[in-house]
Amino acid sequence: MARRVLAAALAAAVLGLAAPAAAQERWQDQPGVKTLYDKAKAEGDVVIWGPVQAEVDWIEGEFSKRFPGIAIKGTGDLQAATKLIAEARAGRHSVDLWQNSLGGMLEVQKRGLFAKVDWQPLGFSDDRIMFGGEGLAVHNFIYSTLYAKDFVKPAELPKTWDDLLDPKWKGRMVSQDFLFPRLMGFLALAWGEERTEKWGRAMLGEQKLLIVNSPRESFLKTGERVLAVGDSVNQAYQYSDSGVPTGYTVLDIVPAVQFMISVMKDAPHPNAARLLAAWLASDDGLAARGQAAHGFSIRPGAKSHVADEIRQAGAKTILEDISTMGQRAELYKKFSALARGQ
Repeated sequence: MARRVLAAALAAAVLGLAAPAAAQERWQDQPGVKTLYDKAKAEGDVVIWGPVQAEVDWIEGEFSKRFPGIAIKGTGDLQAATKLIAEARAGRHSVDLWQNSLGGMLEVQKRGLFAKVDWQPLGFSDDRIMFGGEGLAVHNFIYSTLYAKDFVKPAELPKTWDDLLDPKWKGRMVSQDFLFPRLMGFLALAWGEERTEKWGRAMLGEQKLLIVNSPRESFLKTGERVLAVGDSVNQAYQYSDSGVPTGYTVLDIVPAVQFMISVMKDAPHPNAARLLAAWLASDDGLAARGQAAHGFSIRPGAKSHVADEIRQAGAKTILEDISTMGQRAELYKKFSALARGQ
């Protein structure tokens, strides 16, 4: 009996100590965030654009749990950059914030259309702040090799990109014409151009990698091809959600496109825009994205399970970076021709 009482007392003590710690970890409880929320509620609405509708559809349900009273209008549009530039030229300003890949946002950023925000009072360190305050790093497009769970056993999976040259995968792999040369561009940063080109030619010529411009899940479903090379981690979840059991691999090199979020310079709802952008980039927002949309961050210090898996595997991460963007663009042109058989 005494032992049970002691155990209960210890549990109560632990819980008592844990409660304040948990409360302190709630990003939305920071004084600066609360002040911004009050201002954002007064504006009432916020308009966010993303590259595709799936990138924005999940946001309102999760955001409203933390910050009720702000209506979110989300639109997915691959032509957003062109439209935002055209709107600015015409003196129209209908969008509050925009999320896209780092490379996809460059033309808009070059034209000075993003607001420069001091993000540090909202809890962000310099390593998450992009373009001197004009944006925040959010999730990553994480290159992987996906596999059909119905046709490939975990023990058979490759551990490195070179393992894909094993004869057992000949005629069993598929990749997309857009993604494969971009994957090669990242690998060239680690391997060098010569080795990467040799690998790519072996994949296409010897391994008979099938290059398509359509979704790869149909190939994985039938087993016609069992590995999807260069697809992203989140696509494994999407294919599985669509009824095609799909897994992902963590290979020796993990290339990753960086997505970011920026508040527009003339945002109609500037406070709501800053609040939403900051929440999306916070640990809480990133965790919500992972649960709702299978988008994960693998930046240094990221708390996603994918980041943990990469660290445990000892893999080398190559994050999209402004300094190498021009080099990768040239490599993409060269490797695109290779993928097309030119």
